[in-house]
Amino acid sequence: MEVSSVSLSALDAAEPIARRGWRTRLRSFLRPTNWSAAPEARQVPRWVHILLWVWLLAIDALKLASPVSKLPHFLGTASDWQPLLPLLGRLVLEDAAAAALFYLTWRWLIPRTLGRAQVGQYVLLSAFLVIPYALIVGGITYQTSPKKATNRTIRVTETAPGQKKPVTTVIKPTDSSIPEAWMRVLAAGFVGAFIVGSSSALRVTGDYIRGQRNRREMERQQLLTELAMLKTQINPHFLFNTLNNIYSLTSRKSDKAPEAVLRLAEIMRYLLYESSTDTVPLSREVAHLNAFLDLQRLRLPASAPDAIRLDITGTPPDCTQPIAPLMLLPLVENAFKHGDLAARPVAVHIKLDLATDGMIRFSVHNFVASSDATRDLPKQPGGVGLVNLRRRLELLYPNRYSLEVEASAEQHKVTLTLLS
Repeated sequence: MEVSSVSLSALDAAEPIARRGWRTRLRSFLRPTNWSAAPEARQVPRWVHILLWVWLLAIDALKLASPVSKLPHFLGTASDWQPLLPLLGRLVLEDAAAAALFYLTWRWLIPRTLGRAQVGQYVLLSAFLVIPYALIVGGITYQTSPKKATNRTIRVTETAPGQKKPVTTVIKPTDSSIPEAWMRVLAAGFVGAFIVGSSSALRVTGDYIRGQRNRREMERQQLLTELAMLKTQINPHFLFNTLNNIYSLTSRKSDKAPEAVLRLAEIMRYLLYESSTDTVPLSREVAHLNAFLDLQRLRLPASAPDAIRLDITGTPPDCTQPIAPLMLLPLVENAFKHGDLAARPVAVHIKLDLATDGMIRFSVHNFVASSDATRDLPKQPGGVGLVNLRRRLELLYPNRYSLEVEASAEQHKVTLTLLS
C-alpha cells in the first residue's frame, strides 16, 4: 500500500543526453525557477490584477476624453461610435500588449533573473521585452494617428515690390514622417520600461514581505513545536515508566541497565540541545530514533526481541543528508501510544529509505489495540499530532512532501515522503 512517486529530476536524468537538442536547452532556459515555493507566490495576487487594469482603463479614459468632447452630441447609437472605432481598436491592442508585458515580467522575467541574483541578465532580458513592445505599440500608434503634415507641393505666386511680373515660389514641406514614427516608438519604449519596472517592483516587494512573514511564522512555529514536543514526549509519564524499567533492571542486576540510562541521556541531550538547529544530519535523527526504540523495547518481554522492527536502506551510518529535527519521532511515538505491543510477530514495523536523489521515505505500521479500536481517541493537546506535523511540513518542506495515512480498526500506517 505504499505510495510510489517519481520525481521530475529523476526523469530528466534518465533522458538520453543525445536527445537533448536545442529545443530542450531552450525550454530549460525559458523555464522559470521556483523563486518562492509557496503557492501564493506563483500566482499574481488579485489586487495586482485590479491595480493593473484600473491603471490601463484610466489611461484609456484620458485618451478618449478629448475626441469624445469634440463630438456634436452624446454617443447613443452604433453610428455615433463609428468615428471612434479606430481609436478604440488601438487602445485595445495597447492594453493587450501592456498586460502581456506586465504578466510576462511577473511570471517569467523576475524568477528567471532576479530570483537567481542575476541583475545583468535582468537588464538585458528587460530590453529584450521592451524593444518589441515599443516597436509594436509605436507602429500601431503611428499608423492609426491622424497625420499633421501632407506631401502636397505648395505654390505661392506674388508680385515683388517694384516689379510688375508676378513670381511663383514652390514650397516643398519637410517630410516629418520618419522622425514622428521614431518619436512614437521612443515614447512607447518609455511606457514599456515603466511597465517592466512597476511589475518588478510589485513582485519583489510582495515576495520580500511574504518571505519575512513566513520566516517569522517558521521561527514561531519551530519554537512552539519544540516546546510542545518537550511537554508531550518527555512528560512525567514517559520518564516514570522509563525510570521504573531502569530500576527493575538494576534490581535484577541486568547488564541492560547502563545501556538504558545511556539511551535516556541521549534522548534528553538531543531534545534539549541538538534539536535547536534548523536541520540535522539524517544519521543523528536515526540515532535518536534508535535510542527511543531501545527504551521502548524494555517494555516488552525478553522472548519478543523483534516485536519492534526498524529497516533502514540507503542510509550509511554517517549520512549527512539534512532533515528537520524531530520530524520522524511524532509518527513513531504515536504508534506506541495507541499501538498493540502484544501483537506478534511484529508489533511496530518502521521503514526508512533514502533514495539516490535525496528523497526520504519513512513509514510506520502498527496494529491497533482492541481498547483503542472501540473508542474515539481524544485529540492530543497542543496539536503535536498529525495536524501539527502537517503544519511543520508546510513551512519547512513546501511542495516537497507527502503524508499518507491509512487507518482501519485493526491497523494503522503512516507514510512520510520528503523530497530534497
